Amino acid sequence: MKRIIIAALPGAAVYFVWQMLTWMLIPIHGPTVAALPDEDTIRDALVEQDIESGVYIVPSGNDDEDMMDPESEFVKRHQAGPIFAIYFHKGGLEPMSGSVLGLGFLIDFLGAAIVASTLSCAVSGTCRSYPQRVGFVTGFGVFLALMGHVAYYNWMHFDGFYTAMFVVDVVVGWFLVGLVVAAIIRPPREAAPTD
Repeated sequence: MKRIIIAALPGAAVYFVWQMLTWMLIPIHGPTVAALPDEDTIRDALVEQDIESGVYIVPSGNDDEDMMDPESEFVKRHQAGPIFAIYFHKGGLEPMSGSVLGLGFLIDFLGAAIVASTLSCAVSGTCRSYPQRVGFVTGFGVFLALMGHVAYYNWMHFDGFYTAMFVVDVVVGWFLVGLVVAAIIRPPREAAPTD
């Protein structure tokens, strides 16, 4: 465990600094997020509707519409466009507050710790039992959830419920993959402990 923490701290620091560089100095992300031509009009329209913080999609379907029915209004609106999502946070926030930076580093640390754990398991051959192998694969789901969805929750202020549901989706999905893959990928029979 000590080795994992020792590996995770500099790993997190490297990733944290890299993310700062890609958003602030190296023009990687700048072109991926565009400003709206008339931001004030759109902002005012959203504020006027008095909607709650959350994620909104257009077009949105009704419960009685079938996404697979080519004749449904939802499918027609989807085909005609535009299609977009709004990640709406009702209140204002400090753009790079200490809590955002701190949580960002914690997310990076946890991601680096998962990578260090899985690499340790792989190089030492300690993932020999079925539960260990399932955990190994599930770790990738936790890693993906942290570095993708939880990171966006922190840095882009995505909605908490939206984020939680994506985290559950990814982690449970990779756990299920782990159940199958771990049953197939096994250590050599002569060295394998009983599962």
